[in-house]
Amino acid sequence: MYRFTEVRVLSLVMMMKTLLFFTICLIKGHMGDAADPVPAITGGSVIINCMYNRENAKTSAKSFCKMSGSECTTMTEEKNDLWIPEERFSMTDDKTLGLISVLIRNLTVNDSGMYRCKDGSEWFQEVKFNVEPESCCGTSEKQTAYILGTAVIHCKYPEKYKDHLKQLYKVQNGSLLSIHIVGSSTTNERFSLNINEQEHVLTVTIAYVSRHDDGVYFCGIYNNLIYTPLFSEIRLHVSDASVQSDLYIVIMVNMCLILLLAGGLSLLLLKRRCKKTQGSVSSDQRNTGDGDEVSSSAYYAMIPDSGNTTISLNTVYDTAHLPTNPSGSDFYTLAEQPQNMTCM
Repeated sequence: MYRFTEVRVLSLVMMMKTLLFFTICLIKGHMGDAADPVPAITGGSVIINCMYNRENAKTSAKSFCKMSGSECTTMTEEKNDLWIPEERFSMTDDKTLGLISVLIRNLTVNDSGMYRCKDGSEWFQEVKFNVEPESCCGTSEKQTAYILGTAVIHCKYPEKYKDHLKQLYKVQNGSLLSIHIVGSSTTNERFSLNINEQEHVLTVTIAYVSRHDDGVYFCGIYNNLIYTPLFSEIRLHVSDASVQSDLYIVIMVNMCLILLLAGGLSLLLLKRRCKKTQGSVSSDQRNTGDGDEVSSSAYYAMIPDSGNTTISLNTVYDTAHLPTNPSGSDFYTLAEQPQNMTCM
């Protein structure tokens, strides 16, 4: 299915290139040396196309230079790939169409000026470039998506582009391929583009993400003329969903273990507290029982009150006279246990 989709994309790209070729041929005479300036925004990117005559083309490499007085400083030369991440200026040459495409990234105000597309030492097209400050856009962001998941990309665009068709590009094999255009469903069914006109936001949704979706994307204006403004750059990283699920499982297992340990510790502490409480109650009951016996004994051992008579210390000593020594027989008689006494 993915292979079939890629073939359809490549076929559409070839059709667009052919249409671009005829369109540029029609407007080339109109542009001449006094072409209208190409608009762009700071922080954004732009694709500039230069058409040359294939029959008269030289075998020397093509180049793209910036004018400064009578000098033209080379910014980039013909390479195999249009997209070179470590360079701001990249260029590719489609010899079948006679078309040079130049990609300029991370634009600044200093990039404004006059540029020329050259074939060897001769130039064949001149482009005036105007970069305007814009704080809303011109961002380069990184985003992560998961296999079989859904990726949502938000691209904010300047108000001046509100009436232009928006589209999504992807860097593939060093070239920028048109993936989807707003309002179109023939390019790739997994991609959908929606626009919030009030907030000037283009939302890109990618369904059933696969490994092939990993890469660099550009949100830009649909323009089949001499230039194509790009206002956002997104580096999408596709990660294996199993990594996320494994991490989730590990987190859940750890949480369960923590809860089990906490529950066991709480139960142990509660058990020890209950034992301690029971021991304290038993001790208090024993102490209370002994005290009651003592109190009871003390109660029954108390000398009954004999009125308000007070006993002085002298009286105690007076009544404490030692008895006279009885006779031996009387002593033993007194020591006999009384009869008919029952044990209480």
